[in-house]
This record gives sequence, structure tokens and C-alpha cells, in this order.
Amino acid sequence: MLRTDNGAALRLSDFASPSDAADAAIELYGPEAQTAAAYCAMEAHFAGRLADFNLWCAVFQDLSIAKIPKIH
Repeated sequence: MLRTDNGAALRLSDFASPSDAADAAIELYGPEAQTAAAYCAMEAHFAGRLADFNLWCAVFQDLSIAKIPKIH
């Protein structure tokens, strides 16, 4: 686990905005971006990382149908 200078655990939510994370998820996962965000949210929840869970929930909401590319 990465740590800050004062020893606190570094969280994804410390340096990523939901909008930027949604854009990255679309680049990486295409039409499956919303599913990937849901899995990330669940993993953060079960690991007890509330701030990251909240970030991934916001990413999930940001990934609207209009934003995700269609499969042809």
C-alpha cells in the first residue's frame, strides 16, 4: 500500500476526480466501464476503504449510457 509522507494510506480519491476516473474507465473498458466501476466500488467497500468506495459510486453514476461507446 502506498503511503503519504506522514504515513497515512494513499487513497485513489486523494488524486482522482470522478469525471477523470470515468473517462479512464471508458478508455480501458469501453462498453464495460460501468461494470468495472461497480466491481471497483465493491472491492473498496469490502476492503473498508470508504473514500474510494464513494469515488467509485460517483464514477458509476457518471458513466451514463450516452457516455459509453456502443458495441456494434
